[in-house]
Amino acid sequence: MFCALFCPFSHGPTRGNITSVQRIARHLQLQGCRVQLITLDTADLEQQLDLLLHDPPDLLHAFHAHYAGPLARATAARLGIPYLITLTGSDLFDPALRDHADTLQALNDAKAVTCFDDLIAEQAVAAFPDIAAKLTIIHQGVEPHPVVPHCTRTDSALVILLPAALRPVKGIETALEQLTPLALQLPHLQLWIVGGVIDPGYAAMISARAARLPWVRLLGEVPHRAMGSCYASADLILNCSVFEGGMANALLEAMVLGRPVIANNIPGNRSLIRHGETGWLYNSGEELRQLVVTLAQQPDQRQRVGRAAQQLALTTFCPEQEACDLIRLYRQIRDA
Repeated sequence: MFCALFCPFSHGPTRGNITSVQRIARHLQLQGCRVQLITLDTADLEQQLDLLLHDPPDLLHAFHAHYAGPLARATAARLGIPYLITLTGSDLFDPALRDHADTLQALNDAKAVTCFDDLIAEQAVAAFPDIAAKLTIIHQGVEPHPVVPHCTRTDSALVILLPAALRPVKGIETALEQLTPLALQLPHLQLWIVGGVIDPGYAAMISARAARLPWVRLLGEVPHRAMGSCYASADLILNCSVFEGGMANALLEAMVLGRPVIANNIPGNRSLIRHGETGWLYNSGEELRQLVVTLAQQPDQRQRVGRAAQQLALTTFCPEQEACDLIRLYRQIRDA
């Protein structure tokens, strides 16, 4: 089996798309699948596509219906081969991208569409009724990061880690507003924000706000291999995204290391977190603050839920299984 993966982003701040595609490519290869990675944000894109003409793959796999789907559709037609699309987030939740004619055409002509969980599948079918018969749920995998020295903390601090590239969908400004009242109540509170700049204007706004809040640390882009240290150094991991295209990679990465997570109650997070069992969900700033105050006083509770989250991540979100499920789907598409 030979497949080409179309990835919208290959460099710059770490995004879920980059993490997912790199993981999937690696494990497809470990399962014996030959993989060509086509990165849409590089100067040699035309040369990459020309290589496919001389050595055509069995199929193409686009990650993101709007950013990668149209080029995969055009290339598949040129090569006379099928393609599939994985919905990754903004292609479903951003109306401008979801309702774009190119997105709809790419989804319409794809031989299959995949997403990461049941709740996202429900929303996908509601948004794109015509894909229902060809939609497949393939749970994403996660790999534990090595814990190498990188982040340092004081023993008395209560550290909340917010792993999020600086862009509006991550809801960082809302987290600052919601947690600010706790700074007086919990004088040892620290919020660490880890992520590179994707939206410069938004990043400037967050930087200006953080500069006025001594309990907030902007750590910037941390190398992916060093994120294990950040997770291990934190008492709680926070996700305050406006939407997720499935299970947030950062939450899965925290959970597989046994770290306790708190997340905004949105579909992508609900599909991963059972409240009070594998993490905690909140619906408002008041609920978030109450959770933080309670968990600050209950390290045993944090450890218990962290262990349950780790067990869930290790048993359910296996990257080897993810690759096997994809290869099975690839063969069905190729042989149809």
